[in-house]
Amino acid sequence: MLLATALLLKIVPAWSTLVSFVVAPSLFIVAFAAVQIADEKKTFAWTDLGALVLPGALRLCGLSIKFAAAFGALAAVLSALASALVRHDAVAAQQTAFAEAMKSAPAAASLPDTLAGEFLHFCATWAHGVMAMMFVGMFVVAIYQGVFGAILHAQAGMGTGQSRRYGWQAWQVNAGSIEQALREAPRSFWLRVMAAAVTIICAFQTVYFSPAGLLLATYVPCLAYVAFRSIFLGKHENVPAARRSSPARVPRLAPVAVAQAR
Repeated sequence: MLLATALLLKIVPAWSTLVSFVVAPSLFIVAFAAVQIADEKKTFAWTDLGALVLPGALRLCGLSIKFAAAFGALAAVLSALASALVRHDAVAAQQTAFAEAMKSAPAAASLPDTLAGEFLHFCATWAHGVMAMMFVGMFVVAIYQGVFGAILHAQAGMGTGQSRRYGWQAWQVNAGSIEQALREAPRSFWLRVMAAAVTIICAFQTVYFSPAGLLLATYVPCLAYVAFRSIFLGKHENVPAARRSSPARVPRLAPVAVAQAR
């Protein structure tokens, strides 16, 4: 599903950066809702995912557009201020020379020359793009709205201010238990955290580590769902299989039925 999103963005490469910045926070809610469906339903259905995700994804798109507008305005002001204070012909010449060097550099110089290497490079570059989108989305969600605030804004339909306050209060209420859990965490927990941090850093530096980074990027919404379910819904365990509901499936019209209707 995430790879399909990256594939659609490749159709409009000129707008891919802006579109991915807007869509990236919605991918967080998509992954969050997929985990919720896996916990509450017996089988997965695209209709359930659409009904659960679409309203919240649109809200987060609007939120990220506001964030992008504020960030872009700030960047424009800083750029104009820097250009007004620093005017040096040598800097402009260096920038022009660097741009020309990048254009003249062979694009396929870093590509592998074997078929297997080309296939691995193709898979890694796709995963790298999706991984970057997921981390950008979580950055926007965490900095601007807060993780719980974004979930409340997307899933419960709360306003941005109210959801941000409730999300921050949830962190404050559970700060003591989180601090105790971190103090009493075994050594293996910190080793896993260190391994995850190193993997994320390597994924941004080396494209072939990006599939591992993608797994971590999709695992964070899973942790967010478990924490949200425990704090806001009071459910600390997974829903038993016997109590999970089956998705409502719309029967397809058979050719015979169509013929009889005629």
